[in-house]
Amino acid sequence: MWNGDGTVEVSGFRVFYSEVDCVRRIFERHPETALNVRPKNQMVKNAYMNNILDLIDIICLAPQELTEEELRDAESTLLDLEEVGFKLDWLKTKLEELCVKKKKMDERGARMSELDGMIVEQRQVLWALETQLKNEENEAVSDSARLGFEDVV
Repeated sequence: MWNGDGTVEVSGFRVFYSEVDCVRRIFERHPETALNVRPKNQMVKNAYMNNILDLIDIICLAPQELTEEELRDAESTLLDLEEVGFKLDWLKTKLEELCVKKKKMDERGARMSELDGMIVEQRQVLWALETQLKNEENEAVSDSARLGFEDVV
């Protein structure tokens, strides 16, 4: 139902027209989401729904786009929403998956940096060995050269 203020009511929540499809999809796939929501104040309920939509936006980001602090804030927001009656197991699972991916990505990045450092060290060792080899080859060529008449006399 259109409310004249740019919002539409979806399952008891007033959301902006641009968010209607998202909110409807949430309630279609997860009808239990707001069954136990306690607040009756429409503004409070709308704020909660905005928090859910914000969490979904965060979860849609790539792990490298998020900081540890942002993930902790998202977990805290999710807990707050569950405390007021939202059933968000589906969202919690996705957030946990994102946290695991972020941790793995950070660990992998550290390991890649470590390996890169090892490669740089090995290249330096290899370069030093190649330099020694060239010096030995030059000396070997010099030592194996035939002497000319002028060199002997």
